Amino acid sequence: MLVELQYDLTRKQRLIPHLRIWGVIQLFVILGIFAVAAATVQHSWWTSFVVALLILWFGRGYIIGLFNVVFVRSQHMDIRIEDNGLGYMTGKERWYILLDGLTAVRDLERSVWTIQHWNGTIVNIPKKILSDEALKFLRGWVCQANDIRNKYGIQSPDPTKPTKA
Repeated sequence: MLVELQYDLTRKQRLIPHLRIWGVIQLFVILGIFAVAAATVQHSWWTSFVVALLILWFGRGYIIGLFNVVFVRSQHMDIRIEDNGLGYMTGKERWYILLDGLTAVRDLERSVWTIQHWNGTIVNIPKKILSDEALKFLRGWVCQANDIRNKYGIQSPDPTKPTKA
């Protein structure tokens, strides 16, 4: 299968899936920011510095995702779905994630499918341009990959868990 897609994602199409993926964990980042502020007010610069470093380290994906939504109005995407990989453009280079690392294909926002990879990569594709055949192909890879991981004792998220957009 070879599918090539080019499209633009709005802020909403990137923000809603980002917030829903991070779920409760984002509260720890927000609480950490308040802890840094409180420690700074109390003139405990060392505590502020350590807590800020921990927030930046453990919440870096969340923070970078929010910065992307805030500072990039419309994200142009160039996606290529092949037999065993999904390629996406970063600058002038195409990067690939292998399909056996997919963990879920979910509808976290009304207008996009969100594809999640084991390494943390997230790809949002508008529902109107992704064919039913390509969606079935990707979901098949998710089930196959999760079966392989479960066989070796690696806990996989449930790809069939219903989500409401």
